[in-house]
Amino acid sequence: MKKTIMRFIGAMMILSLAACTPTTEKNKTGEVKQTEAVQTAAAKNSGTKQPAKSGVAAERGGDSDAPNLDVISIYHVSEDGTKLAGTMESIETMEAQPLVDLLIQYGSLPEGTKAVSFAAEGEPASVEAGPGMVAPPGFTISSNMKENGTLELSQIAEDAQKDLKLQAVANTFLENMDVMNLTIKVNGKTVGENMTFVDAGK
Repeated sequence: MKKTIMRFIGAMMILSLAACTPTTEKNKTGEVKQTEAVQTAAAKNSGTKQPAKSGVAAERGGDSDAPNLDVISIYHVSEDGTKLAGTMESIETMEAQPLVDLLIQYGSLPEGTKAVSFAAEGEPASVEAGPGMVAPPGFTISSNMKENGTLELSQIAEDAQKDLKLQAVANTFLENMDVMNLTIKVNGKTVGENMTFVDAGK
């Protein structure tokens, strides 16, 4: 009787093991497949997206249609409102209106100001400095330098800082448009005559 019971229990254990073994293998296979799928997806993602980014950067770097930007200085009133400050900016075209737009952005000119005209003429009396003046520190005289410039604007600032703001406008045009002296007009009226460059911080 005991032998029969032991045989029966042994048979049941064998059947149980036989029934469980395929399920375990099936699960293991499923896990492997799932892991492989995840790895494959990750490989695909890393293999397609990353090169695409570097490719775009390379294409942009070699794009002949990309604009050439000039690095310039824009002058404005310092945060404490007592002196001039300068900030480096970039500009696509070295013309009067883009400079005016940046001066508006930095508060040196009122919103809506237009550059009516800008003209420069005359050769400096010396390659070192204009007549009767010494080139200020940091102000480089280039071969394209002109003696006199005239800028006409539609308006200027009329607040308590108007003198500093007017000098900020003068500095910006003197440095970036290569002129030694600048006369600023508003609607035909001269508001600043033969203005010269003043160092930031003064």
